[in-house]
Amino acid sequence: MLLNGHSDYALIIDTIDSIFTHVSRNVLLVIDGVKWDYFELLSMPVDKLCGFRHGVAKSPYRNVALGLQNVAEQWPKADWYCYVEEDVLFTSDRFKANLKMADDRGVWMLGNDGRVDEAQLAMIESLIGEEFRSVYYLLGCCQFFSGSFMKKLLEIDFFNKFLSLTNGFDRGYFPSYNGYDINEHLYPSLCRQFGGNVGVFATWDEKQEWHGAYEYFPMRWQPELDPETENFPNASIMHPLKSYDHPIRKHHRERRKKCNSTLMSEECLASS
Repeated sequence: MLLNGHSDYALIIDTIDSIFTHVSRNVLLVIDGVKWDYFELLSMPVDKLCGFRHGVAKSPYRNVALGLQNVAEQWPKADWYCYVEEDVLFTSDRFKANLKMADDRGVWMLGNDGRVDEAQLAMIESLIGEEFRSVYYLLGCCQFFSGSFMKKLLEIDFFNKFLSLTNGFDRGYFPSYNGYDINEHLYPSLCRQFGGNVGVFATWDEKQEWHGAYEYFPMRWQPELDPETENFPNASIMHPLKSYDHPIRKHHRERRKKCNSTLMSEECLASS
């Protein structure tokens, strides 16, 4: 698990607790280099990695690449890897059944809002030595990568080449790219180019309507989830929840406390 942290200590701790409860103890926290002096001194229950200096909300693609390379090398036998932003919340382990189904269907990436899209990725095409057959999009806040996909990226030395290629860029800039976060086009497009399928949990469309399994995976870029109308009781992964005191976070924090343990037992989860 790779968690990107850059602002709110309490929020990050709450997200980590939800990950420990429902996902894994194998977590790496990559910190924006701009905030490293602050976070280096704070006690964290996970390993911390000082990332590159970024300093803006959009497109932390260099820190994501650095973090993905590190988690792939630290846990080389994992079946799946996950990247999340600090304002994601895990609320059950139901998503693991989706990963199992994905394994059976040759899916190499999973996330929300999947679609064929348009974006200029000429520098990436030059890096991999071929043109993309199509460009694909997945929401960047939470992306799952299969072990097979990560092995392919390591095999072609993608991360080192990509970081070298982008060494002179900062604050999210990427030539000829006008989207919010190039990670949203980069990895799903590479996945499909290398022969993997992309799975989609749910979609929040341009008309601001939900589609797919949104009751289990209510994730979107914006607006923030409404505690009155979008506190989905069967949810597994939720985004965005940007404050520690958000009512949805408070509700699930109380659920986790019922077992008096960071990692809740199946019996406790069933009774909560």
